Amino acid sequence: MKLRIGNLSLAVLVLSVFVFLPFSAGAEAPSEKDAVSKSADQRFWDMGDGTVYDSKTHLMWMQKDYWQMKAKWLNWYTAKEFVMRMNNKKFAGHSDWRLATVEEASKLYQRRKRNQDKDGDKIYIDRIFPKGAGWATWTSEEKGAKAVVVSYKDEGGTEYQDKISGTDAFLRLVRGPLDK
Repeated sequence: MKLRIGNLSLAVLVLSVFVFLPFSAGAEAPSEKDAVSKSADQRFWDMGDGTVYDSKTHLMWMQKDYWQMKAKWLNWYTAKEFVMRMNNKKFAGHSDWRLATVEEASKLYQRRKRNQDKDGDKIYIDRIFPKGAGWATWTSEEKGAKAVVVSYKDEGGTEYQDKISGTDAFLRLVRGPLDK
């Protein structure tokens, strides 16, 4: 008996290998019991390894932002390089860190939460993130020579800034969403 695979069947097989397999190998969300502490509203979990898990969005954030780690500003291109460095180092055991989307970064802004930025001014992110961070973050959304920055001060919001000379040159990396 001969097994015949037609062109369509072969195409479906190849597509299955390249499209469906990566999704079955997704990163698993941390267990609630592994959290060393939680935010007052139980949404954010400090995982004790320099990361914070958002149980609402299923995203994992670096607990400290670039300013807190390096005490320097960075442009958007340096932010992209920082992503590669953190992935090469396997920060907190992971190599899938990235810039947040505008929507993801915006979900950290919570008007009822109070924290302090590097200058001692109010920013509106949960206190599970240490005080002294930058007041904004670069995102993955870009258009020509500009990229979107999400602000955590005042009323929050987004703004396109120059990728090289943007004034809100801060960064907090993310990974996920993670499988529940």
